[in-house]
Amino acid sequence: MEIQWALVLFTVISGAGAWLFACSMLASLFKKDEAPNKAETVVSFVLVAVGGCMSVMHLSHVDRILEALNHPTSGIFVEAAMIGVLCVILAVYFVLLVRGSSEKARTVVGVLALCVGVVFTYLCGSSYMMEARPAWMSVALPLAYFGTAASAGAGLNLFMKAVQKREGAAMSFSGLLAVIGGALGAVLAAAFCIAAGSYLAEAQNGAIVWAVALFVAVVAVIACGVLAMKQPKNALAWGAIALVAGVLAAIALRAAMWLVGSPFMNFFLVALD
Repeated sequence: MEIQWALVLFTVISGAGAWLFACSMLASLFKKDEAPNKAETVVSFVLVAVGGCMSVMHLSHVDRILEALNHPTSGIFVEAAMIGVLCVILAVYFVLLVRGSSEKARTVVGVLALCVGVVFTYLCGSSYMMEARPAWMSVALPLAYFGTAASAGAGLNLFMKAVQKREGAAMSFSGLLAVIGGALGAVLAAAFCIAAGSYLAEAQNGAIVWAVALFVAVVAVIACGVLAMKQPKNALAWGAIALVAGVLAAIALRAAMWLVGSPFMNFFLVALD
């Protein structure tokens, strides 16, 4: 099946934004760094919002998305609702920062944003689980979405910490999160490839190439995380590579997914178009 690039970019961009804030919040909760600052919050918000806008760009009549939103049980409705909720929470967190509100209040809102964000990246994948596409009908798919979004977000987090010239425990923890994010992407993407093994093996349209690119990219994220911990002076370079590799891994997983999909659900896209 043809890759729906708008839908690919939707989950990659918004997922990276959600995990950027989550990684920054985790550093605060583990007392390795300050709470997410204004720059990290704004970047997270913009990425989630822009990613949400990308989700309707594959439609020739964007207004048709309103028809899909009339069905609260649909995956599209759930994704849209969670993007809206996450953006509102991030906005509230930003206002708390600007007003200098108590640390406790910021922490509560930050943890809420963390939870909504990571659950959102899982649900982005679960919305594609359908019997008409056997290769997608596995919990391994949303888990792979979750894992590769973590890779992209952790790479972005490492890059932003390096840009802000964080040092010591903060930089080391960001490197550790990149290692964990890359490992999550590798393990969970491998689970999906195994679950869709027969479909992936039979694909003649580049799915294997994307799968190979996926695993090369997540290994790069892990390597950059390790190097950032061992060579913090070069953290900016490692962060930039980790960001590019994490985004590539997320794109590659989604591209491979579309290419192993059955064509029987084309009517779903046509109906909205």
